[in-house]
Amino acid sequence: MLTPKENFTRFFRGEDYEWTPTSEDLLVFRPTFIPDHVCRGSVAQQEPYSGPYGGIDLFGSEWEFQPANGGSMEVGHQFDDIEDWEDCVKFPDLDSLDWEGCAKANAEYLSTDKLIHTTIYTGFFERLISFVGFEGAAMALIDEEQQEEVVKLFDRLADTYIELIRRFKKYFNIGMVEIHDDWGTQKDLMFSQDIHHELFVPPIRRITDAAHAMGVFIEQHSCGKIEKLVPDMIESGVDTWRGQDIVDRKTLAREYGDRFHFGTVLRVDEPMTDEQAMAKLNQFREDFHGRDIWMAIYGPYATPALKRMLYEDIRKNGKF
Repeated sequence: MLTPKENFTRFFRGEDYEWTPTSEDLLVFRPTFIPDHVCRGSVAQQEPYSGPYGGIDLFGSEWEFQPANGGSMEVGHQFDDIEDWEDCVKFPDLDSLDWEGCAKANAEYLSTDKLIHTTIYTGFFERLISFVGFEGAAMALIDEEQQEEVVKLFDRLADTYIELIRRFKKYFNIGMVEIHDDWGTQKDLMFSQDIHHELFVPPIRRITDAAHAMGVFIEQHSCGKIEKLVPDMIESGVDTWRGQDIVDRKTLAREYGDRFHFGTVLRVDEPMTDEQAMAKLNQFREDFHGRDIWMAIYGPYATPALKRMLYEDIRKNGKF
């Protein structure tokens, strides 16, 4: 019998695995000693944390948490001209953080047979917005005179993210890192596919190559209608992407499933009986039969008991 970590690892490596992996096979770890987790309102660690959320992140940007939508927005921006980034961006001194102290404080929490999962808030576009504002970021991506500076900044950010992953691996044995970066609206991309391919794929590829050499998988996070970017995700080497329910995951899994491991989400947004929940799970089995996907079980009514029931059924019945 494989452990959840071993099963997830085989899944991502294209090897034989025993059951469709789920979010129940992951241990989410977002410790408060990385201020971005507090800024973005998502903490998971041994010592319970109840807020407040928001504040100053690793790069000196300020965020305001908005409980109504469960997310954070940047407060203003640090400077106006992308050409000033080398003088203005406050890159973090990662060695100054108490990695050993955090590892000791979370030793019991991290003692698990699950795949340990963390999130880097934020990636490239959202980080650029926090530096120069949304309008400034959008202009920097399309203005040929500014693109050279964007390339330099993104390359330096990739250096920082790689070193962050390296330390998460060394001190916490992290197995999966989510790069949080929204690229779409409810209708389409925020910028062209060509811009994404030229400016985003190279630094993300650097991160995935480095992470894979460490034995770490990369999950791309992006909300919005961004199906057009799936070929870019494949080229950039990320291991998975879940997306939102506005994305046609069934079609994507059918079209790209031989080259990419999609995540899907069984959302429980309203009270359900056990029978209704099982019916929803069986519909997923039908929709994704024979596809190598994994499943997150989320929602305000996804109680521990309900998730446990669904997970036990998945373990019992194996791969979709």
